[in-house]
Amino acid sequence: MFIDVKLQLNLAFQLQQSGQFVEAERHYLEILTVEPNNSNVLNLLGILKYQNKQYSEAAVYIKKAIEIKPCAYFYETLGKVQFGAGDFDEAIKSYKKSIELEPEVFDTWFNLASVFKKDKQFQNAIEAYQKALTINPKFTDIYFNLGNIYEELNDSPSAIINYKKALDGNPEDSEASYFLATSYLKVKNFEEGWKYFEKRPGKLLSIFSQMKRYNEIITSKRLWEGESIKDKTLYIYSEAGLGDTIMFARYLPLLKNVCAKVLFKPQVSLQSLFKDSYPDLEIIESKTPDSALKFDVHTPIMSLPYLLHLNSEKIPFDEGFLKANPEKVNEYKQKYFNNDKLKIGIKWQGNTSIDQSRILPLQSFKKLFELPNIKFYSVQKTEIGEVPETSLYDYEIFDLGATFGDFSDTAAALENLDLIICNDTSVAHLAGALGKPCWVLLPSLYNWRWHTDISYSPWYKSLKLFKQNEPGNWDSVFAEIYEKLASFKK
Repeated sequence: MFIDVKLQLNLAFQLQQSGQFVEAERHYLEILTVEPNNSNVLNLLGILKYQNKQYSEAAVYIKKAIEIKPCAYFYETLGKVQFGAGDFDEAIKSYKKSIELEPEVFDTWFNLASVFKKDKQFQNAIEAYQKALTINPKFTDIYFNLGNIYEELNDSPSAIINYKKALDGNPEDSEASYFLATSYLKVKNFEEGWKYFEKRPGKLLSIFSQMKRYNEIITSKRLWEGESIKDKTLYIYSEAGLGDTIMFARYLPLLKNVCAKVLFKPQVSLQSLFKDSYPDLEIIESKTPDSALKFDVHTPIMSLPYLLHLNSEKIPFDEGFLKANPEKVNEYKQKYFNNDKLKIGIKWQGNTSIDQSRILPLQSFKKLFELPNIKFYSVQKTEIGEVPETSLYDYEIFDLGATFGDFSDTAAALENLDLIICNDTSVAHLAGALGKPCWVLLPSLYNWRWHTDISYSPWYKSLKLFKQNEPGNWDSVFAEIYEKLASFKK
């Protein structure tokens, strides 16, 4: 049969561009019935399969195209497919072959750098990104990627240089501003850090969430920008995670000399704890009706250090600032802590959707369980419908987390412990805020708030920090923990 290949190809390409993949594929296959060695069609079919994440089929078509016409573009396309399939080694080979044929193509160098970055070949990624910049120096988004790499290498000063260059190219990039802020904060440059932190996407999200709940009230009131509010009522609301709210709650008592009244709305699970700790504050519950909320200015809680101009490395209330309910503390003591052993609480995971690297395998604690005269308690909260790890019973660990309704319960339990050993999670912040001894186990790439000098925490005097030497390897961390625990005294 007769086919106008040029017309058919144009039609198929337009269909593919508009997302009509089934029809586009039908037209491409019709062309191949009359021109089976049409390398352009084979490559386009490969791209179509790639767009549908059918990586193996995509690779078959593109490899056929390369057999017919081994050009740089086809190798570059094959590299994309292999990268998408997670086959980094083959993707690198394809990109390098493309570069051999055409050495000065920006996209190929950029994509090669991206594979190196994903595969954690950071030095190779840096070199490939720098080569891409020589080809297209105006593509300043590369500096953002370089900033990420230097942070992965725990080189915050170099990360700062690159994030600043990314912002020079796009001053409105809130993500680059946020990462620049965290790099500044990691090296304790709080003045620059808090300034850039104000552009964080999380702040906008937090304000937006309040607009959804209290639309007319929030939109009719001003966002506090640090001006004098001595005779005003300030509404503060939570932002980001539970640990963040606990960490930044230290600034709330400082507001008594700043404004006439403070309204504070934390997450539901923290409300009782803050009522116990800050009886002079008005804690807003989530069920509070709109009509009851009367204020003049508002801000998310994580903006407080910037608005209060607290740029010093001396962070307020590092010895603790929260209080557990005394009646609950005694109730927990009578029920679960009437023994003469060293009482240690452990937690091994937190919000797993945010950062998998912070998760500890429970089995890593096994050697600690062999130490004499210690009673271990799990402070891992068991969610409704969730079955606790059977290992708890194998190791004779008491599941204290099953008794927690909210953080008021958790605080009361922690007050009865001699030591908490946990990953980077809200329990670490709570322990520090209560002034309880806590050993925090950090991954090799850790959060900015623990800073580059991890010999101590400027946020919590009672915390000791222990860091992985290499990604995923907790052995050296637990070896150090075991040695210190063997000689730990109450």
